[in-house]
Amino acid sequence: MKPRRPAVVLATVLLVTVLPTPSMEAELDQRAVAQHLLGDNVAERSKALGVAESVGPENASPELRAALIALLERGNRIVAEARRRKVAVATLENPEFIARVARVVASLKDPQAIPALAGALDAGSTAVADVLANFGEQAAPTFLGVVMSPQSTDYAVDEGMIALRVMVEEAGTRPLSAGTLEEIRRVAEHYLTALQRSPTIGATLRRAIDLAVVLNDAGLRGIVEALASDPNEVIARGVTDPGDIARTQKWAADRLAGVPPLPGVPPLRRR
Repeated sequence: MKPRRPAVVLATVLLVTVLPTPSMEAELDQRAVAQHLLGDNVAERSKALGVAESVGPENASPELRAALIALLERGNRIVAEARRRKVAVATLENPEFIARVARVVASLKDPQAIPALAGALDAGSTAVADVLANFGEQAAPTFLGVVMSPQSTDYAVDEGMIALRVMVEEAGTRPLSAGTLEEIRRVAEHYLTALQRSPTIGATLRRAIDLAVVLNDAGLRGIVEALASDPNEVIARGVTDPGDIARTQKWAADRLAGVPPLPGVPPLRRR
């Protein structure tokens, strides 16, 4: 009778080959999560987002990262569609879910997510602007496009200018090119001088003041000095509320005196 050991060895080899390893199982699980994220089932999509959060950015597979970014892009399109139709975002999608997706994508700190994150600047998560600012030069063109686009909301413009200011402040560790600095200077000049029709122009003007002062440009500083000293200069920009005029003048004077903007205080939420 022939020994049966070779058959046992072969069976063991087959088992090792067929049975998934823990890493394979994790990959398969993330693939399923990615599919649910992009599916049409609202409940499954929400559960999948929770799983993606628990996985953590350091363990997210390329497929899961791509699905999360695609989900944020879908959310951005929904917000744009709601704006176009002049309806509340909540009639098309839960805005809190979109904001949550933005936070998860921001946590990835993935350069591939820069366009999607820029499109989500008005999603209600300050983490978006913070993460984009940390990309420095790499994200600057996207930011510049957002703040100068007529299609951008006031909130997105304000968030964009905050991020540009942070980029300038941190240029010592994340250098910005001369061309980018010049484009940022043009943004500050535009919002410091243009007559705006938005009812909340005061908030945008104050973000421009913050940005102008950190740029340390003599011409921009002269404009801020005029705003600080003459209320008619503020009125000429479209700010008509007496309280807002006084607030803007004090804001300009404080920045000129070296008082930094309050950290972690976002601009007024508006659409």
